[in-house]
Amino acid sequence: MSFSFVQITDHHLRAAEGDLIRGLSPAYALRAVARHIAGTVAGSADFIVSTGDLVDDQTEAAYGLATRLLGLTGQPAAAPGPLLANAEGLHDMPFYCLPGNHDDRDYFFRRLFGEAQARPLLNARFEHEGVQFVCLDWGPQTKALLHHETLDYLAQSLRSGQPTILLMHYPVVPVGAGWLDQFLADGLERFWQTVAGHNVLGILCGHLHTSYERIVDNIPVWGLRSTVFQFAVQDEPLICLEPPHYRLVTVHKNVMTSRVFEVPL
Repeated sequence: MSFSFVQITDHHLRAAEGDLIRGLSPAYALRAVARHIAGTVAGSADFIVSTGDLVDDQTEAAYGLATRLLGLTGQPAAAPGPLLANAEGLHDMPFYCLPGNHDDRDYFFRRLFGEAQARPLLNARFEHEGVQFVCLDWGPQTKALLHHETLDYLAQSLRSGQPTILLMHYPVVPVGAGWLDQFLADGLERFWQTVAGHNVLGILCGHLHTSYERIVDNIPVWGLRSTVFQFAVQDEPLICLEPPHYRLVTVHKNVMTSRVFEVPL
């Protein structure tokens, strides 16, 4: 069993393609990242997963822009997908999408996935090549909340014994920056107690707009830069003009490895 997929995160699209955020164009940056993926790793990747904050201003127009910009097509699929991305050289690339704290849950579920009504939390799973991908939702607020239903869903999913990769917007390890680490959920030890002893290959996160790699109880925990602006890893807030990253993750014989690609803008 061997396959690869791409992680991207925190796109912060606004209502119109020309709209800026902090002087930057999130639409231009996401197009550049999609084009780089198409020209570099798309041939070896089975799908793309976005780990939250697809939009910034929580409007229906922003989700319309995301749909057009990524060329999302195909029959409506229950969240997290897959939809099919057809943009910037991508052709029918399966695209999974999780909500982040900036995502309006009503528009996210109805506008992207055609679901009749929003769900309060997106706890869901899908399978690929014998690996279970479990998507966990910590809520729509800036600081993560460890919801009972999310923890229960995680515990239920892990009982299968399948090799599992956890996908989420919020981080589950500190990065050593006071203002970023405050966003971690309280009581996070309950999450790690639930994960302990199970066949978890790795954990992929967003939210912090910075790339990092940690090992906790022999489990890789990886965060990733936003496709638009980045945060400095320091105790006081600081936005950095650093190039976006995306991560190519390879799973081979139940071992997860990755390579981070930097996209010049």
